[in-house]
This record gives sequence, C-alpha cells and structure tokens, in this order.
Amino acid sequence: MLFYYLFLGPAFADLIQAGQDIQSAIDSAQAGDIIAVGPGTYRSITIDRPLTLIGEGRPVLDATLQNPAVVVKSDGVTIEGFEIYGVGKDTTAKFEYYMENREAARGQRLDMPNSAIVVEGSGFAIKNSSIYRAQAGVYALDTEGITLQDSTLDGCDTGLFLRGGRGLNVSGCSILNCRKYGLDIEWSSDIVVKNNRIINNSNVGILLREGEWAEMDDNLISECAFGLSLWNASYNQVRRNQLGHNYYGILVTNGSSYNNITDNLLIDNSRGEIIPGFGIGLSLQENSSHNLVIGNVARGNYNGLEISKGCQFNAVYANNATENKHGIRMNENRNNLIFGNNFQDNNINAYENQSRNIWNTTLGNYYSDYQGEDENKDGIGDLPYSLPGPESSSFDRMPSIRPLNEGRLEQTEIRNLVKRYAALEPEEETGPAARLEGGVMVISSPQPSSPPQWKDSEPLDVSSSPFQEVNDF
Repeated sequence: MLFYYLFLGPAFADLIQAGQDIQSAIDSAQAGDIIAVGPGTYRSITIDRPLTLIGEGRPVLDATLQNPAVVVKSDGVTIEGFEIYGVGKDTTAKFEYYMENREAARGQRLDMPNSAIVVEGSGFAIKNSSIYRAQAGVYALDTEGITLQDSTLDGCDTGLFLRGGRGLNVSGCSILNCRKYGLDIEWSSDIVVKNNRIINNSNVGILLREGEWAEMDDNLISECAFGLSLWNASYNQVRRNQLGHNYYGILVTNGSSYNNITDNLLIDNSRGEIIPGFGIGLSLQENSSHNLVIGNVARGNYNGLEISKGCQFNAVYANNATENKHGIRMNENRNNLIFGNNFQDNNINAYENQSRNIWNTTLGNYYSDYQGEDENKDGIGDLPYSLPGPESSSFDRMPSIRPLNEGRLEQTEIRNLVKRYAALEPEEETGPAARLEGGVMVISSPQPSSPPQWKDSEPLDVSSSPFQEVNDF
C-alpha cells in the first residue's frame, strides 16, 4: 500500500513514520510528503500543508470538547485508514468550557458544532476511514473539491455538513444512525453522491438545500423520516436510488424545479412509529415545478406518487405504481402532465383533490380498474377514465387497455409535450408548508394522528387490493 502511494506521489515526496507524535511529524514535513501512522490512539492534530496521512492498523484520532480530531487548514490534504471519534452536542459542557477557558474563545465562532473533522481548505479527501459520534462528522464551509470515499459516518448528529461548497463527491460510504442528517448540503453545487448506504438517520438521509447540479445515483436509503429531500434545489439528477422504510422516500419541496427524478425504486415507505401505515414513495410539494418524474417504481407505500400544493408543469411519465393505497394522488395543483404510466392493483389507482391536471397526450395511462371496452381493438379504451376526487373535472381520454411497457421518450420530447398540453390558466401560488425548525426539517401542516382519510376517494374496485379497508375511510 505505501509503495503504491510513493509511486504515484510527487518526486520530492518523502515517507515519514509519525511515531507517537503525529503533530510533530506534520510540523516537520514538506508539502506533498506522506506520513505513515501506526496503531494507537492520538490527540487532535492540525494539518497546515498539503500532505497525505496513511493509517496502518486503523489508528485512532480522538476529539475533545471544541477541539476537533482533525483541523485541515491547507489545500490538498488526504487522510486514509483512520478511526476518528468526535464529541456529541453538549450545550452545558460547551458553555462551561468557554467560561473556564476564556482565551480559547478569543476570535472563535462560538456557534461551531463539536466536529470530528473541520475542513478549511479545498481538495480534501478522506478515504477508507470511519467517523463516530460527533456533532458533525465532517464540517466544511465555502470549500471546493471534498471527497469522501469508502468511509463510514456513524452515530453523529450530522454526518457531513457542507455550506457554500462546490465539487463534493461522496461514494461507497455508509452513513448510519445520525440523529439529524446523514448529509446536509446547503447552497452548494457540482455534487456527486453515488453508491452509498444511508440508513437509520432520524430526520433526513440526504438534504440538498438551495443546491444545484447534483447527481445522486444508485444509493440505498432506508429507515429515515425523509430519505432524500430537495429543498429549493434545481437542475439536479436523482437516479436509480433504492428507498424503502422511510416516512417520505423522496421529498421535493419549496420551489425545487427542473430536476430529473428517474428510475428510482420506492418500496414500502412507511414509518409505523410516526403514523401507523402511512408513508409516501415520492412527493412533489410547495410550488415545485418543471420537474420530470420518469420510470420510477412505487410499490407498497401509502401514496406511491403525489404532487401537492401549487406545483405546475411537472411531467409524470413511464412510472409503475402498484400495490399502494393510492397509486398517485394530486392535491391542490394543476397543469401537471401525467401520461404513459401504469397504475395497477392500488386500492385507489389515481385521485385528484381540488386539482386539474392533464392525464393524456397521444398516450394515456393504464389503470387496472378501468371498466370500459375497446371495440375497435386499438389498445385504447372507448370511454374516458374519470379521475375521482372533490372538484375534479379531469379525464384520461386515452386510457390504455393493457399495461404500458414500450420504449421511453427522450427528456426533450417530454418537456415539449408539457409545453404543448399543459395550457390551463395559472393558479395562485401557495405559501411553503415545509420549514427548518431547530435544525430539523418539518412539514408545517399538522401531522395527523392516523393515516389521512379522504371520504371522496373510495376505490373503484378493491377486489384485488392487497390492503385492508379502513372502516371510516
């Protein structure tokens, strides 16, 4: 392993054995050197020059209150092969620390969390390492080019906090048991989050707030309140993720627009400890518009897909919603285009509440409860499919007799169809219902104590439904 790094490192790089004092080795190193650290437990270090630290035998770096295990003050730092232990949030202990150490507070931001690693330089990488129990595992402001690779963030309040950054890459990591956020990414761009396991994070697995140009692909996200959330975030790609056993699998809210959400697997999203039996595969909310929702599979959720509160000009195409309580629910919005989808064996396949949307182009949707005939054998039902719901006046005028499984349209073609067909008068915008409160994302409307009960959304045919009827539904 060490020979590999020496071979690829700069010609002037030296290999330094750290001994028992890593900081002394850092202070004596030249830019580009490689420092090898043997087994043992070490105190906090500050890296102020471009170096590579390689742990042999998983050495331990320990943080103490308001003293991170690692402070990175230089560009071009890499850390590999360490166990890093942080300190959790303790407001009382923090206050007492600064009362007893007045000089330590001089010139410092006293609102900084207890962090395992604080990054103040660009081009930082941490690889094949583990971070445990910190208030913030990795904390970075206004930095570029951060890489987390093949590492674990476990038991932190927030695994990674990045604000005002550019060029984040998180791949092959396990982000587990965080009490607020697995990844909290704010006002940042050019982000890649791929092939990670993000499990049992109490609030949000991945939060992208006010961010753009992110690629979030092929992640497993499970047992979170909100699996993956875009909050006023635009021009992002969310692809091929597997989301299950969350309260919301994917939440797109507060004006998030021009995102492509494609080929995700949304299975059994429900959190019984929050509301028994209630959970949503994919939700677009609060004036989130011009998004493409394509090729997703939603199965076994309460609502497989939903669009709610002032969202417009979204395209929902080529999705498969099966065995949900509601295949798709449209709530208080209009001018969204829903076509080419399969709504099969849901208790209620499709439903509109105080909405008016467009349910077919030259192609409609397949509904397993459609009762019409196809006398001319063209594959399209002779009678329109009427969308149930209060104040709904929408019809699918080209319902498919058979499930749709043909090739997909290109995204440019889909956006052109939205421009052509979504031509209703605009609706008044509604205020946001999602907010951050005490560092935690919440939905502002009161959460019901039981699954929502919509009296007008009785199923058309429940004979094949996998769900038990609710008596007062």
